[in-house]
Amino acid sequence: MYKQVGMLAASSAALMQYGVAMAQTAPAQDDAAPTVVEVTGQLLGKGEARANSVIDEATIKAQPAGLDPLKLLSRVPGLQVSSSDALTGSFSMRLSMRGLNKEQIGVSVDGIPNGSTLSNGGTMPTRLLDPANLSRVEASQTAGDLGTPSNQALGGYLDFRTRDPSKQRGAEIELSGGNYGYHRGFVRIDTGKSASGTSAYIDYSQSGVRTWPGDESGKNHRRHADLRVLQDLGNGSSVRATVSYNKFSDNDYDAVALRAIAAPFYKATFEGNPDTDGLTDTWTGNPALDQNYRGTRGINSEDVLAHIDWTQRFGETGKFTLKPYIHTQEGNGWFYVPYRQLPADGKVYSAVAPGKAPTATVQECYANQYQRTATGALVPLAAVAFPAGVSAASLKAAGCPAAAKYAMNPQAAWGDREATTRRSDNDINRRGVLGEVAMTFGGNHRVRVGGWYEHIRRAKIRNWFGVTDPAAGSAYEESALYSITQDRHYRSNTAMVYAQDRMMFLDERLELDVGATYQRFRESYASPVEFAGERSLRVSSGLLPKLAALYRISDELEVFASGSKNFSAIPDSVFEGTAAVDARKGIQPETAIAKDIGLRWQRNGYGLGISAYDIDYRDRISIQNGNPNGDIFSRDATTTFANQGGISSRGIEITGRMTGAQYELYANYAFNRARYDADTPFEGIHAGDPVLGAPRHSAFAEAVWRPAQPWRLAVNAKYTGRAAGTYGDVVNTVITGGPATYPREYMPAYTVVGVAVSWRPRLGMTWLRDSEIAFNIDNAFDKRYLGGLGAELTTSNPLTSGRYFLGSPRTFFLTLRSRF
Repeated sequence: MYKQVGMLAASSAALMQYGVAMAQTAPAQDDAAPTVVEVTGQLLGKGEARANSVIDEATIKAQPAGLDPLKLLSRVPGLQVSSSDALTGSFSMRLSMRGLNKEQIGVSVDGIPNGSTLSNGGTMPTRLLDPANLSRVEASQTAGDLGTPSNQALGGYLDFRTRDPSKQRGAEIELSGGNYGYHRGFVRIDTGKSASGTSAYIDYSQSGVRTWPGDESGKNHRRHADLRVLQDLGNGSSVRATVSYNKFSDNDYDAVALRAIAAPFYKATFEGNPDTDGLTDTWTGNPALDQNYRGTRGINSEDVLAHIDWTQRFGETGKFTLKPYIHTQEGNGWFYVPYRQLPADGKVYSAVAPGKAPTATVQECYANQYQRTATGALVPLAAVAFPAGVSAASLKAAGCPAAAKYAMNPQAAWGDREATTRRSDNDINRRGVLGEVAMTFGGNHRVRVGGWYEHIRRAKIRNWFGVTDPAAGSAYEESALYSITQDRHYRSNTAMVYAQDRMMFLDERLELDVGATYQRFRESYASPVEFAGERSLRVSSGLLPKLAALYRISDELEVFASGSKNFSAIPDSVFEGTAAVDARKGIQPETAIAKDIGLRWQRNGYGLGISAYDIDYRDRISIQNGNPNGDIFSRDATTTFANQGGISSRGIEITGRMTGAQYELYANYAFNRARYDADTPFEGIHAGDPVLGAPRHSAFAEAVWRPAQPWRLAVNAKYTGRAAGTYGDVVNTVITGGPATYPREYMPAYTVVGVAVSWRPRLGMTWLRDSEIAFNIDNAFDKRYLGGLGAELTTSNPLTSGRYFLGSPRTFFLTLRSRF
């Protein structure tokens, strides 16, 4: 990885020098803007035989500089996107599409699969591209185009496309600032197209922002660079090579509860105070309090993505594409806890012997709290032995965990208060290739045959480091490693093949797409400190038919219908740690049957689209038993899984656009009825319950006015209806003195308003092609709302039921863009 980064930096310096030297004499860029008709057609998905929406480059450029590309999707009907700040977010970023979450949606960047979208141990698409280079986002709400590379796309697909090198040499800069310490700088140098057909660009950006609650002690920093070289081979053939590098660190936001009644058990509740997530900004020296200090939790990640896109035309209609790629990631997530989780055998690394259980651990919040042998092992007793004057209640009051079945030294022998930084290191190496051959036969049959193969090696290691001085801060040394409780290694292989015949009839007014996909997934898993040996699974999708039809009634009106069967490989959680040791034999992959039908009308700059859909998500992998307060990724997990139930999602979406010489109006509305279709008792789900985090009603509207050539003013509003936050009425078996049951929670409905003003001055300088000053306001009325649900954190237990993320507050942005 570091060799690749070094080569990228060297190339960056050379191209920077070249671009600056050429900027003074570069001719004006002749980038023709798309016509109003084309823009309206793209927005509605015109010409596609399935539900589809496109966000074009003009819309992208009107957003705040550096905006996470996922947040653009709030404009698309049926999609809900949020994070706890106006720009980005890792842990707090939430995405749902027609009732399915981000881990059930396929994502790619320039056609290259994004992989998992988990915040830690996965990759969000913003890490693989720079927002300033984004040219197009295509959202297929029901099913992606045949051959889209994903093994998690149960309910739709997202593809983010970036700009190619310019044909003319020059440079671009982007400078942006805002409140909460937001700052961003971006520079791009284009070489222009040479006589031999070669063009290239290199860019670099750096940005940062602080968290908004309290004293803004949390920070988010990002550095990103891209290098792309494009070789025109003539006759429509080309080769492009791209390398992207991204490094970021992030102190994100914590989940909150909704009800004030939950206050004793959560750091913060929305009803109690909607301006905080309960994390603190001041170090106290007391680990029980400082475990909530924002700087003690966060994520680091360093990603490199390199890929080649070779397109070769042959014959009159033939096309061959080949896309090899490699993606590497090194990162970690860290968390501060007010104790040491010590191994009972005194060893840092304790491999499990065949047929034996993993080594037990005990939590110690003061030094010398437990008795040890001369070898450092903890001595187990038949029952807990407390020293004089110490009880379980006093330990709890002191912020200590339960004593467990270990002898304790006299209290007078206890040492200083202890604390630990628990760091989860992850390493990913993805290598894959996509290939396709397409050709037209007989004038009306466009046949595509292709495949995708990907091999992934991943590691997740949970290390425990003793904090040097908890009274002074959370600093630790690498030499202070005292325990490794996870050493997880995964190897997975995905293979997919597909074929499609796109048939045209009735003078190309009728298009029929008949195709199918087959996918096979295999994974092996080992963690020597959790179990002996290796676990593995192998599943296949079976034949996944994908059918679609488009009929052009006239040049202005078309109707479409599509149906597809989609597949998701089995997630890691079903066989990690001590989970699902027995149940995994019977686990089957999740599938979904997706259908949609609709019509589109377009005349000049006016357009209307209406679509109805039905998604039948089957074989949902659900929790069956276990400790609801246990960590599913630690040794205390006794959870098992089974295929039980699913989700039924039905709805309708309406999109309209009107344009004139000085105005644009765009609006959409989505109705979604997403329900669980079977009981899953341990989770507290009953058939017919609403799906968590899926609002029934949502809408988006934007009005744009151009009073004069250099000016653009826009106002938009996003409405999100109330959505279920807990599975249902939960019987209270945990909280003494609490209510007999906790009723189902709903996240309140909300509307946020955005404002954008831009000015393109005509400076009359031949060397300056274009400049723009833009001012954006996100959440102009400073609405307090719950932006998303931490579904992966929620169980049917009242203590962990309903965990939400605060929505982003009012945020200002000022941006200068120039092209030379």
